[in-house]
Amino acid sequence: MKGYALAKSQPIIVCDDNLYNRRLIADVLIGGGFVKCHFAVDGEELLKLTQELVPKVVITASRLPKISGLEFTRMVRNGYGSVSRTLSIIVMTNTPTKEFIEAARESGVDEMLAIPFSADGLFRRIEAVIIRPRRFVDSARYVGPCRRRRMVQDYAGPMRRFSDPIEEDIEAPWEAESNRELVRLGVQKISELAADLTPGDRRKLREVFAAVKEAEQLADEVRDEAFAGAVKSLGRYIGGMGASVDLDTEVITTHIDAMHQLGVLKAEHGVERQLLIDGLVKVVDKKLGRPQRSNLAAG
Repeated sequence: MKGYALAKSQPIIVCDDNLYNRRLIADVLIGGGFVKCHFAVDGEELLKLTQELVPKVVITASRLPKISGLEFTRMVRNGYGSVSRTLSIIVMTNTPTKEFIEAARESGVDEMLAIPFSADGLFRRIEAVIIRPRRFVDSARYVGPCRRRRMVQDYAGPMRRFSDPIEEDIEAPWEAESNRELVRLGVQKISELAADLTPGDRRKLREVFAAVKEAEQLADEVRDEAFAGAVKSLGRYIGGMGASVDLDTEVITTHIDAMHQLGVLKAEHGVERQLLIDGLVKVVDKKLGRPQRSNLAAG
């Protein structure tokens, strides 16, 4: 979290020859607190600014005059002037085909962003490169962030590299501190949006529900079944009640408190984590007038 806040005060460069896209990205970044945004209109200008400003992150379109976004990435990874080879690079494209994705990975980009994009989509990419960057690989055949889409603690496939840790030593993905931090950010966002929520406020409820769905996706990414259960329970309650005046904000608060607790409890607290989820399910079942699970089993 501290690293993300610090990054907002460091230079970030956006390169796109489309004026509308540059203005759109500028509005999103400045609105998100990134106060040092700089812009380039082609690959040559991007290279020049990158050397001069030493940015934390570069966001570039894939198709650019003079030097493309992927060519820029390859030049950086191969060592261009004084530019750090580990520079975080996010490439935007309006043609996210399989061929492009493969080419982008081979060039060494950190993240890809499909156009048109949402503000949340852009910030998720920025958070990814700042909060949970992938291990940098410098080998004879490839230079860039690890092409395994997730970090080692997220990876579920076979461990073939000499540098890979012994499989028995890999902790549950959701227990990795980088993933815990990401989960905390998701819960914090829900908490902030729900702070002034009142029954019947359809607009605010839609914002809370959107944040809940984002957290649900995050739970799947870090493979935390308990956190996923809490988020889905909250989504079920909001979806069932809608913007009704009967909406009980205490139920939402109870879910947020439970999610905070889940962020503290570890794998050895599996029973406690499950009890939290069971309690949330019972609360929502009661509020929505659903039969209790034990009664269903008895029937």
